[in-house]
Amino acid sequence: MPDPFLFDRTWAFDVPLERLWAVMSDTSQFHEWWPWLDSDGLGPLEPGTVAQFRVDPPLPYKLQLTVAVQRVEPCAVVEAMVSGDLSGPARLEVAALGDGSTARLAWTLEVQRGLLVVGAKVARPVMEWGHDAVVSAGLKRFSTVLGGAPTPR
Repeated sequence: MPDPFLFDRTWAFDVPLERLWAVMSDTSQFHEWWPWLDSDGLGPLEPGTVAQFRVDPPLPYKLQLTVAVQRVEPCAVVEAMVSGDLSGPARLEVAALGDGSTARLAWTLEVQRGLLVVGAKVARPVMEWGHDAVVSAGLKRFSTVLGGAPTPR
C-alpha cells in the first residue's frame, strides 16, 4: 500500500466564529460550495449521521466515499470516519481569532481501490493536485456564501 494522503490546512476568515459555524454546519448548502459532490442521505451535522458521496476531481476517476460523523462540538470540532475508495479519520476544528475565526481541516486517508492504489504509487503529485484543486474551488464558493474570503495560515 502507498503511504496515506495527509491533508492538514488552516484558513483564517474575517467573520466571527458563530457566523463561520452557522454557514459551515448548514449541510443543505453543501451542493452550493461543492458542485462536484453528489451525495445521498446528507443529514444534519450531528453524531450518527452517515452520508454517501461521489467526488469528481478534475482527473479521470471518481471517488465513492462514506462519511460517518462521530463527534460534533458546535463552534469547535467535527470528527468523522471516511470509508470507501479512501479510508481514515477526518477532523474539522474551528476557533475564534480576534474578531474573526479559523478553520483547520485535517485528514489521513489511505487509498483502498485497486487502480487508485497504483495511481497513488506512480502519480501521487497529480492526485494531490486534483485534491487541492477541488478544495480550492470549494473554498471560493464557500467564501462567497460566508461573506469573507479565507486566508491560508
